[in-house]
Amino acid sequence: MVKRTNFIKRDISIVHWLICSLLIISCTEEEHSAYGSDKTPPGAVVINSVENRPGGAIIRFTPPTNQDLLYIKGAYSDENGISKQVIVSSVIDTLSIIGFGQAGEYNVDVTAVDTGDNESEAVSAMISPLEPPIHAILESIEGAQDFGGINISYLNPTRAEVSLNMSIIDLEGNQVFKESFYTSQANSSYSFRGYDPVPTTFIIYVEDRWGNQTITKTLETTPLQDVFLDKGYFSIQPMPGDESFSEYGFSANQIWDGSWSSQWNCGHTNFLPLPHQLTISLGQTVKLNRFKLYQRGGSELYKHGNPKRFQIYGRENLDNLPIYNPLNPGDGWILLGEFESFKPSGLPPGSNTEEDYLFQDNGEDFVFDYNAQQYDIKYIRFVNLESWNNQMVSVIGELSFWGGLVE
Repeated sequence: MVKRTNFIKRDISIVHWLICSLLIISCTEEEHSAYGSDKTPPGAVVINSVENRPGGAIIRFTPPTNQDLLYIKGAYSDENGISKQVIVSSVIDTLSIIGFGQAGEYNVDVTAVDTGDNESEAVSAMISPLEPPIHAILESIEGAQDFGGINISYLNPTRAEVSLNMSIIDLEGNQVFKESFYTSQANSSYSFRGYDPVPTTFIIYVEDRWGNQTITKTLETTPLQDVFLDKGYFSIQPMPGDESFSEYGFSANQIWDGSWSSQWNCGHTNFLPLPHQLTISLGQTVKLNRFKLYQRGGSELYKHGNPKRFQIYGRENLDNLPIYNPLNPGDGWILLGEFESFKPSGLPPGSNTEEDYLFQDNGEDFVFDYNAQQYDIKYIRFVNLESWNNQMVSVIGELSFWGGLVE
């Protein structure tokens, strides 16, 4: 009986020790709560200045010095009464409030928030965004008669990211949306094409990336005749001095196969010193208006042989051509123009923006000058003088031509 009593006492002692241990652990956890959850809000933000800008404002401030400060928040309602907020980390001292569609006065409540989600007392900052860029862009728009449509010129000095959106009035008097053109260029133009040579009403409005829209501007003009040349008649015309555009598994026929924007669909030369030239028979006699050059796309856009500076020559026939002179490849040909490719972003080769890709996917549009448009042309000589990134190779994704057929 004595031994049994000792076992019972020992068991009771173990249970007592376990209970005490659990109580100690529990107390320790309560005393060491998560850092920052002290329920104490941080100090208030100090507003230093407000710089009003087109469509927004910059608020400069001094954050509180609390060690557990997490971020600064600016809360406001836009011109439509929609609640919005901007958040920056604790090491930033500016709030950029953007996206307003109208000028006016708006209140921004600025608060500091710590790691325990405690918010400081709100400090009010009154901002007065200037007129958004879209309205000035619309006002600057001018329209001019163009081949197959209308050319829209515009000013965008702040280089805002906007779209120019175009509708027409159809024969039944209905407004029909047609297309949008996206741009951030400071001073440029764009041609809306594909319309018959009849009096046409074009309706334009401008929209920014936050969905703010202008009123519309109405322009009326009669597009010039602009016939797309059937590429089924195109072919290579072998001539002295020409390079092969069917190297490295590519084919010159891919230059007019109706496919582009892929780095695996193009005409491709060998690596040789420039200039490189190519002669194409259009298979029909025309008076040329314009052409589009589509670059080899994908990862090769704006580099690796895509033409940057080039010339186009033309002839109605190949009779009585002088002996080819490599120092003067255009001898005996009519110079229809010298052209230079444009990159919207201006970034160096290898770095492209979405605008760059869209620009080339639509084809880079070049218009022949008035004198060139007077000639009857059946043969084209394309001379690449300089490639992007100074590569000693030439690649062409696609070529398209428009004009008037000569009967």
